[in-house]
Amino acid sequence: MDQTNYRQTTTKRGFTYSYYFAPPAPGKPVLFFSHGFPSSSTLWKRQVPFFQQRGYGIIVPDNLGFGATDKPTDPKLYSGRGLSGDIGDILDAEQIEQVIAIGHDWGSYVVSRILHYFPQRVSASAFLAVGYFPMDGSLNLVRDYETFIELFGVDIFAYQRFFIHPDAPAIIEKNIDSFLSLVYPETPEQWKTSLTVEGATRTWLETNTIKPLPAYMSTEDAEYLKASLLSGGVSAPLCFYRATDEDANIEEDAQLPPSARDISMPVLYIAFNKDYVALPAFADVGHQKYIKGPFTRKELAVDHWGLLSHPAEVNDILLGWLESL
Repeated sequence: MDQTNYRQTTTKRGFTYSYYFAPPAPGKPVLFFSHGFPSSSTLWKRQVPFFQQRGYGIIVPDNLGFGATDKPTDPKLYSGRGLSGDIGDILDAEQIEQVIAIGHDWGSYVVSRILHYFPQRVSASAFLAVGYFPMDGSLNLVRDYETFIELFGVDIFAYQRFFIHPDAPAIIEKNIDSFLSLVYPETPEQWKTSLTVEGATRTWLETNTIKPLPAYMSTEDAEYLKASLLSGGVSAPLCFYRATDEDANIEEDAQLPPSARDISMPVLYIAFNKDYVALPAFADVGHQKYIKGPFTRKELAVDHWGLLSHPAEVNDILLGWLESL
């Protein structure tokens, strides 16, 4: 991604965001890409050139807590209402009325919250690996683990109980190479024993377990990630997990009408079938309940990072869906 295309703006909440911007060709929509943990805007580096060359406008922020964007460490600042308002401020800075929003991991959460609070800013939405987040208060991802075990037969969010622990940032920063090989697994099956078993994530890091990084993760990419995480510390990125555990959204979400969670615009979901944490079956539950409009579901035999490991397949699905709108 061309560094000269990066810009900065300060949102109404006072946070400075860094974001990639390319204007659309005449008649083309603007695509908004939203990344998750522990990435930055560069997660989309294999998608941005593909779509930019085809005339699509592009906006890709470093989300709050990541990259060159501000890194506050108060979980309440990561509420859905606040994050979605920040994105609206970025769109206003570029005089963009409406986008097609595309999310991955916690980026899917950000996209979902924009749909809840500012649906007029989005004409269609796509979710990769992690599906639409209804945030209806029925389940807490961290505390209701017994329900998830009952539903899916595995403790899919066991690692989050470590991520919200007060000593997690220091342990991750001390063992950053171990952390990268944990989050970017050499084989997809690695997550079955390192993330979805009680205590396994802490043990992996405290013993400084290091595995080879996958082929799609170059040495340069790994060094960039390490520098990006260590420069501002890991406490801020982990606030996405802490905000969920501390129910930072409850007060604001209580003001939403129930109908705000129903999605009538076109939606694409790309299931990554070798993702052993963001299970497609988990996403399917929310989609069946809340998506009321045109819905497209595709599958790829890839792990959580399929947009890095199999960009051609991901890009082809996205392009086909965009052209169908």
